[in-house]
Amino acid sequence: MPFEDDFAVALRAAADLAPDPAPYRLVADAERRARVRRSRRLAVVAGGLAVVVLAVGSFAAFGGVGADDARPATEPVRPMTSAEVVELVTSLLPQGKVRFENAGTPGVPGATGDRYRTDGGLYLDDGKGESIIHYTVDRTELTPDAAAVCMDPFSMPTDSCERTAGSDGSVLVIDKLRDRSEERLREWRATWAAADGRRVQVFEYNGQRENTNRENPPLDADQLRALVTAPAWERVFDALPARENPPKPPTPEPGPKAEELLAKLVPLLPQGAVPSGQDGKTGPHLLVTYEGRTSMLTLDVTQPGKRGQEDKEYAGSQGSAGPLAVREQRADGSLLVTNSFGNGKTATDPLLHWSAAVYYADGRKIEIFEQNGENGYTARPGQPALSLEQLKAIVTAPSWRS
Repeated sequence: MPFEDDFAVALRAAADLAPDPAPYRLVADAERRARVRRSRRLAVVAGGLAVVVLAVGSFAAFGGVGADDARPATEPVRPMTSAEVVELVTSLLPQGKVRFENAGTPGVPGATGDRYRTDGGLYLDDGKGESIIHYTVDRTELTPDAAAVCMDPFSMPTDSCERTAGSDGSVLVIDKLRDRSEERLREWRATWAAADGRRVQVFEYNGQRENTNRENPPLDADQLRALVTAPAWERVFDALPARENPPKPPTPEPGPKAEELLAKLVPLLPQGAVPSGQDGKTGPHLLVTYEGRTSMLTLDVTQPGKRGQEDKEYAGSQGSAGPLAVREQRADGSLLVTNSFGNGKTATDPLLHWSAAVYYADGRKIEIFEQNGENGYTARPGQPALSLEQLKAIVTAPSWRS
């Protein structure tokens, strides 16, 4: 596979630091979210740097960029060229050969269109096989708790996640992940986030997607920790403009918690259904076995308000769902929508996902998704545990309104 394809995989991983929504959730809501969010541009930058092969030394000593080192200037303190970035990054990598594909110029918008962020991709060969490494350095408006998070194991296979809080308010996360579709592919991520919004991220793989030439990525956990916390990154931060707004904690979503939603869901299951695998930490997910079939249920509840009213209007449009969507206007003014789809909103062969949602005039929405699988990244064709009629009965139950 060409490097451009492999590198695109790394870029996609870098853009998806936040816990991934379930695949069927992405499909069902993609168009609606596109109206309110600017899509991330994930194309690989054409015309990267010329290939550079360098023998480099050992890692810098462990130690983060301290909060006292932050520069609050609105413009870059000192411009930095992409060649200087290459020199800096290679100085932080372990002994081996480095082959750069791309290194952005700090302060110049790259593939993401973000001037507060710069990133690059390279191959590292430590003598045990060449592997992709991608790095990102950015100034965010996020607190460390929001900027450095463990991947949701419901959404992606996870071997481990290590989270460390520093005395200066920073957070360090090291995630060891496996690919959803390629069992041999390993992806290890390290994220360091400071209290003032600075963040360094590194993503590494055990080779390339079509050539996993080693068991694990080249940098172990200690090396990743040393890399993302190296003081040398401050030179890159100096070349990025500062954010006008200081980091602030995210506003929690109003409404009941996942555990409370699951407590309401279980009594609504058909008689004889056996719930298991309940997960209220990463989201309202529930594994259900009924008449010998097992499926995963996921709840999505929106409280009354403008957002839900916009959702209702969009759900009533013909372009909001796939060809098997059925809309039903109810006597109380609510809209009931059921849907069945495969690997994509318009795919119908094979069917992998089923959903039922009721939208009320005040903006309240109760939606349930079902798939044949034990988590958010596996789905199998076949008859689900619960029928669409049973899903409809669940979302329209009066208890949701209490």
